Amino acid sequence: MNIVDGHLHFFAQEAGDYHWLKPQNPPYWQDKQAIALACGERSLTLSSGHTLAGYVHIEAGFDNQRPWREIRYLEQRAQLPFKSVASIDLCSESTLSHIEILAGFFSVAGLRHILDEQAASILTHPKTKHALKRCSEYGLSFDAQLDVGDSKGVNALLRLLEARPTLQVIINHTGAALLSSAVTAAYVKQWRINMKALAQCSRVAVKLSGWEMQCRDWHWRSAQNVVVETVAIFGVSRVMLASNFPLSNWRHSYQTLWQQYEKMLANFTLDAKCSLMANNTARWYGVDI
Repeated sequence: MNIVDGHLHFFAQEAGDYHWLKPQNPPYWQDKQAIALACGERSLTLSSGHTLAGYVHIEAGFDNQRPWREIRYLEQRAQLPFKSVASIDLCSESTLSHIEILAGFFSVAGLRHILDEQAASILTHPKTKHALKRCSEYGLSFDAQLDVGDSKGVNALLRLLEARPTLQVIINHTGAALLSSAVTAAYVKQWRINMKALAQCSRVAVKLSGWEMQCRDWHWRSAQNVVVETVAIFGVSRVMLASNFPLSNWRHSYQTLWQQYEKMLANFTLDAKCSLMANNTARWYGVDI
């Protein structure tokens, strides 16, 4: 079965900055050094039953002041079909000029500003609406990494989608912390309400990945429940399975992760499996497979 991984990162510390990977800088994860290693296409090992047909590289902090440096590095080395999502600061004075530069690279399909707990303030910032307008004019999507349980952030995103009728948004990492031991029934209820609100817009898709960000020791049955519910809300055509490699290595090897994903989809049709594991990612990001 072909796989198109919609969310992974390569690290090249000898060439980039990666401020967040340095032990003296946040996030202060005790296991951060386990992933702070050089990695690239050759690190993506799969079993004989799976073939990596392509991937989407998500900005990894190579150089957030000059995000095109990471894109240039990737394009010079890629062997497989791929697209990239570049770093952007939506609120910067240089945002529009950066978007213009990034749009000139063949691999750039989208942009990402990690929103997290600042989602509402960033998405309502005066510069953001102009940045996302320019983004959509260049045909670039926006990778929104936010907590979908945060209604203020979700409502701000919905208002931007209404104001920008050609903008495509892809929610990162399920938009949730559903596997966390601290999750409450009230949180899950609000996540479900907000996911349904986002699903009303046909220009929104969801990537299911980053389980280890929620819980290092996550269990595949818990993730499977999230996959089934997300597909029920968005439909098969707007959901993508992805790895978040190399952070996924905290729990599973790359090969084991995709084997587990296929097991999760045991009750899905073959067409649905192909859509969730490859074809949707290729279509939403324009990966030529």
